[in-house]
Amino acid sequence: MSEVQDTQFNTAQQLINTVNQKIENRDSLTMDELKMICPEIATPEINPELRKHLGISDKYVHVPTEQVIEDVIKLGWSPINAYRVNSRKKRNGVGRHMIKFVNYDFMEEGKTEYPELLLTNSHDGTTAFKLDVGIFRLVCSNGMVIKSQDFGSMKVRHYGYDFETIKGAVNTLVEQIPDYLKQVEDMKEQELEREQMLEFAREAALLRFKTANIQTIDKLVDVEDLLESTRKEDEGNGLWEVFNRLQEKVVNGKFNYALGKKERKARPVKGFKPQVKLNQDLWELASSYLPETAAV
Repeated sequence: MSEVQDTQFNTAQQLINTVNQKIENRDSLTMDELKMICPEIATPEINPELRKHLGISDKYVHVPTEQVIEDVIKLGWSPINAYRVNSRKKRNGVGRHMIKFVNYDFMEEGKTEYPELLLTNSHDGTTAFKLDVGIFRLVCSNGMVIKSQDFGSMKVRHYGYDFETIKGAVNTLVEQIPDYLKQVEDMKEQELEREQMLEFAREAALLRFKTANIQTIDKLVDVEDLLESTRKEDEGNGLWEVFNRLQEKVVNGKFNYALGKKERKARPVKGFKPQVKLNQDLWELASSYLPETAAV
């Protein structure tokens, strides 16, 4: 390696280290740093031949994610990470990707949970922009994504996009954030009976093992082990504590399961799309243990 190449390599490595440190600290990322992590956010208008190949409608208006990020930043939200779908097929930079935002105004001293916004998009004409609300927990550095039949996500179509449209979508979600934070407090106050905890653990495990059922899941997974706490903050029979124990283990693969006569270590759920889906389903499951008056 030449001296010039060596210098370029060291510079690139320093940039990577800086970005990784900012992600770990949940600091705001610049647009250039986001593009380094996820080049798809700056995908230019695709040519007519590729549009035809992908079957993209003439009504579809190309809006680079970069523009939407800039608009969301104007609304007080800072991008702190970016994710992309790794596909074996060459997607020419049009694949699905997600940007995570935080609003530092929601980070109150003494609070261990605060909201996030998740922006999902692709440039292949198959999806609208999607905005989801998440809850981040400082104690374990885990993120949860809210799922509700009425609220929790907004879609913005590519055609007809402008700043006022994304502003309306973000503001609609922001208006619901106090309700979600209240729901967290309700979960903290809700105590579960032993049988409810076991039922919750079985239902959570079934989200990973869809070919099983409530009668057979105990043969696959030790639900008692799923309910075991790995940190002091998650001890107890409160719905919030039980939910967090199960969420961390089910999503991150921190449990064993039986495969025939062999015992295997579960793998973490890979990819932001299945992670978001599993998190939303776990949130919905946890919410079902709240009294109807407390659930959003």
